[in-house]
Amino acid sequence: MTRVRNRLEDRELAGILRSGPFELALRTAVRSSGLSLDRLAYHLSARGIQVSASSLSNWQTGRSRPERPESVHAVHAIEEILGLTPDALVQLLGPRRPRGRWLGHVPGAVPHGAIFDDHDRLTRILTDAELLDRQRWSWLNIEDRVVFDSAGLMRTVEVRLTLSALVDGLDRCVIFYRTEDGNQPEVYPGDGCRLGRTRLDDDAGYLVAELLFDHALNRGDVHFLTFEQRFTRDLPRPEPGDHYYKAFRAPCRNYLMRVVFHADAVPVRMHAFQSSKWGVEPTETRPLPCQRNRVVHLYASDVRPGIVGVQWEWS
Repeated sequence: MTRVRNRLEDRELAGILRSGPFELALRTAVRSSGLSLDRLAYHLSARGIQVSASSLSNWQTGRSRPERPESVHAVHAIEEILGLTPDALVQLLGPRRPRGRWLGHVPGAVPHGAIFDDHDRLTRILTDAELLDRQRWSWLNIEDRVVFDSAGLMRTVEVRLTLSALVDGLDRCVIFYRTEDGNQPEVYPGDGCRLGRTRLDDDAGYLVAELLFDHALNRGDVHFLTFEQRFTRDLPRPEPGDHYYKAFRAPCRNYLMRVVFHADAVPVRMHAFQSSKWGVEPTETRPLPCQRNRVVHLYASDVRPGIVGVQWEWS
């Protein structure tokens, strides 16, 4: 009925069955078995259990969960069909999720299209990677430390995030980065998280990354995590950067940006800017001083959706 798994697959599956989430464990177990979703639905039907291949697909992508008693019964049967130990999948379901259209809704949040004109490329990446970001958390504090080298090229962005869970069971968040020069970063997790799935669209300039928390949060829990973006690509004709910005889809209580310049490449003028959307005229600008240690900082409170950034001139 199922193909024989090799030791590497067994180790991978065993680890995912311990840590979850349910949809990833189901997807991995089905793939390891060699069964298609149609064949799995057939074997369930032979046991008198009616679950369509489309429902199985929704279960293994996280679009829906098997929470009703008859659905949980089907999961027990799937465990047996796939040769898993009893409750291997069921134990990952946890308590039934609350219902309601506005569950996990962030007041004031906007879709990607309100920030970027080419949002369809970003949405496609998120959808294809099963990372479509139904934001279930609110941002309390975000801090970026951006470092430029002697050629005026961005080398690292150190990010510190503090968020509050809006639902029970929150165990990850999704971040994205948009480049305009092809210099996509590599993401290195730090405190409070590990790296999950990542996707690149070099043509559109988007990178999407999933950050998995060390433990699941309950509604109202506050979580702190850090990660670093390192820019190591060798570009054919690199140009010194002249701005850095943060895109906000949802409100943020506090945002701090620190831009660190090299002693051999310090701008002559800098200013902060805010706009409702990338590429449109800023709604607010103000000059910024550069401190003696070649650091310029921008602080904003009660940030609304839109763009917050710093621009500078080299001469």
